[in-house]
Amino acid sequence: MRAAVSARSQSRKDLVHIQSSAAVAVFCSEVNDWQHWVEAGRSYERFALQAAALGLKTAFINQPVEVAAVRGQFAAHLGIGHRRPDLVVRIGRGPDLPRSMRRPLTDVLL
Repeated sequence: MRAAVSARSQSRKDLVHIQSSAAVAVFCSEVNDWQHWVEAGRSYERFALQAAALGLKTAFINQPVEVAAVRGQFAAHLGIGHRRPDLVVRIGRGPDLPRSMRRPLTDVLL
C-alpha cells in the first residue's frame, strides 16, 4: 500500500472530496465510552437514512478521528470542548454507484 498511497496523495484526494461536498458533518460523543460511541453510530445511521430518503449521498472521511493524537487536535480545532469526534461524513449529491454484491435471500434464511 505504501507504494500506491502516500500521505500527501491521500491528503490531496481528501481535500478534493471535501471541497466538492455540499457539507461535512462530525458526529461526536459526550463521553469517551462504548455506550456513547454506539449512540454516535446510531445518530449517524438515522442521519444517513434521512439523507438517502432526500436523494443525498454520504461518505465517510474519518482520517481526522482514526488516530488519537490527531483526533484531539481535530477536536480542539472544531472547538467542541470535552466531546470526542467519532465520525466525519461528507454529504452531497452524486452519481449512483454500483451496489455491493448480495447473496439471494433464500441462501441466508432457513
